[in-house]
Amino acid sequence: MGLFGFGKKPLPMDRYAGKPFLKLVDSFVLKCIDELDPSQEALLVAMTPKFRESFSTAGSWGDIVIDQLHFPVDIRDSINVMWTRNQEIAKQGGTTLAPMQFVEMFVARNVEDS
Repeated sequence: MGLFGFGKKPLPMDRYAGKPFLKLVDSFVLKCIDELDPSQEALLVAMTPKFRESFSTAGSWGDIVIDQLHFPVDIRDSINVMWTRNQEIAKQGGTTLAPMQFVEMFVARNVEDS
């Protein structure tokens, strides 16, 4: 480990620091690939009225994400297809693709200021 901390693993950067909407986007992608924790989804459903107020829009929390990011209405299906395809690619490469790895890749490629 070393006297001055050399050799320590760096602390993970908080993905959501200064980016509160990113948590909502990540949750949306997880929902699209059927990997969103039910308790997290229940919390998002409960918070939907606040999201509607904050973003001056209507719809479910997922609809609000779609609206804010100007995604096409069929994005949910497209994300699921990408997830399935990328899992196959990973499998062919002898590895597995974790849900959050996919989320981070998707967001990095498809969401500005992610």
